[in-house]
Amino acid sequence: MPASSRITPRPKVPAEPSRLWPLSIAGAVCFLVALILGCSTWYFFGTHRRQAAALRPPLVQTPAVPTPDQAAATPTPPVKRAPSGELPVPGGEVALGGEGTDVPLRRELVSPFLIAETEVTNEQYREFVQATKHKAPTHWEREEFPPGTATEPVTHVTWEDAEAYCKWLSEQLGATVRLPTEAEWERAARGDENLKYPWGNEWNGRAAASKETKGRVRPVKSYDENRSPFGAYDMAGNVWEWVSDEARDAGGQPKLLDGLRQRVIKGGSAEEPRAFISATIRFEFPEEQGSGKLGFRYVVLRENETRPNANR
Repeated sequence: MPASSRITPRPKVPAEPSRLWPLSIAGAVCFLVALILGCSTWYFFGTHRRQAAALRPPLVQTPAVPTPDQAAATPTPPVKRAPSGELPVPGGEVALGGEGTDVPLRRELVSPFLIAETEVTNEQYREFVQATKHKAPTHWEREEFPPGTATEPVTHVTWEDAEAYCKWLSEQLGATVRLPTEAEWERAARGDENLKYPWGNEWNGRAAASKETKGRVRPVKSYDENRSPFGAYDMAGNVWEWVSDEARDAGGQPKLLDGLRQRVIKGGSAEEPRAFISATIRFEFPEEQGSGKLGFRYVVLRENETRPNANR
């Protein structure tokens, strides 16, 4: 073969180092990224999490049981207050009867109790009538008291009506509510000093509704000075008040008038002259009758107190 046509092989030229390094680095980076992504996918979505969830016990909601200390610190629900307010009267001795009455003097000890701050008002009695369908006082129309008398003492109620109201209020308050005994009534009206009037031992014409003040029944709390030592209003004048006691004769037997049992009423009323108004005055009235000058208030007993003998 001629020398001109001979092919002479080219020598191999080694690759330049500057081109190999970037390729190596890029490959390593891609490998690391793929490795990280694969591990992450396995960790978050792999079967090991489903297996762990299947082995985990279910979450059960159990009511929290207070410790003894927590239970003791839990406040009890507040006791409902009576509609006329409650005034504490401490126990003490009361002198009943004697001068100015037709019953012999006797002394009686009474236990602590709570007494209504005022007589029961028309507004309060209406709530009882509407709730129980008890008959309304005779001078009301369609179970509604006369206009403008909402805060006047309810009148034209019999002793039995007053007892029914107390029974209903007992259920509302979850406590024993009843008419006061004569001794409790005087204790609340006269205080520790056994005063003649709630405000003192001398008559005060500005302290009570009486015949001298035109004989009209006033709203409760109309006279700031007509307040007993324990804070009860209007326990002299304005309206007579029923108590639980039966009227009894000298032999201790219940009194009857025209076949009707007599009950004791206290305090006097707006139609009486001053001579017949005091915290000691008492009168007797048929328990089945009412009057336009006769109302009532009640007492509330604490849990550890018992009902005294009301001579029923």
